[in-house]
Amino acid sequence: MEFVKRSIKFDHLFVVEAKGRAGGLCILWKDGLSVEVVDFNKNLIAVKIFDSACEWLLVGFYGPPYPSKKKKAWENLMALLEAHHGPWMCFGDFNFVLNENEILGGKKGSSSTNFLKDLMFEVGAIDLGYSGVKYTWAKGRWGNATIKRRLDRGIANISWRLAYPKATLTHLGAIGSDHTPIVLDTNPQSSFAHRPFRFEVAWLRDDRCASVIDSAWNDEHGGSEFTRLCKK
Repeated sequence: MEFVKRSIKFDHLFVVEAKGRAGGLCILWKDGLSVEVVDFNKNLIAVKIFDSACEWLLVGFYGPPYPSKKKKAWENLMALLEAHHGPWMCFGDFNFVLNENEILGGKKGSSSTNFLKDLMFEVGAIDLGYSGVKYTWAKGRWGNATIKRRLDRGIANISWRLAYPKATLTHLGAIGSDHTPIVLDTNPQSSFAHRPFRFEVAWLRDDRCASVIDSAWNDEHGGSEFTRLCKK
């Protein structure tokens, strides 16, 4: 990870070592960002971030896929978040989905405990949503995979969301991995970053719809050709 740190031009890092080729976590940051490591174990690294907006807790979490190890990992995460009374945000590979819409192919529904749902209910967390591809994990090659899941996400408490109302989370493309990278931007340059426009048919029921579209088109292109095209 020291080699990775230098190659991508970061200044600091904190590592939870892997055991052989299994496990291992790392967080890296640059000069100018005030960071304090407050807790870590084989499933998470928690740091305090001190910035101009507020002081907040960032948790990088890996939810173990093995049933025998899930309960302890989630109990530790729950205890950490409940003990922190300020804004917090947690993201990573949770190895759980919130609903069946986040599943493509394979078996749906499970009688086992959904620790992600339970945690979000207990601590009043909200899902931060995303832009980009829908699924973050695929079994097999991405192009031909018939089993996909949204296993990676970001969640936060209300006070963090209020402190960073424009924050966005983006799913990137996977390269050499069965997971896609996810990127959190707490201060996007534009409030519309990563938010594609979607036209709602219900708007057509409002008599003002045509004039609003006409006005926007005129401002951008001049003339009223857009309305004429729509009528055709």
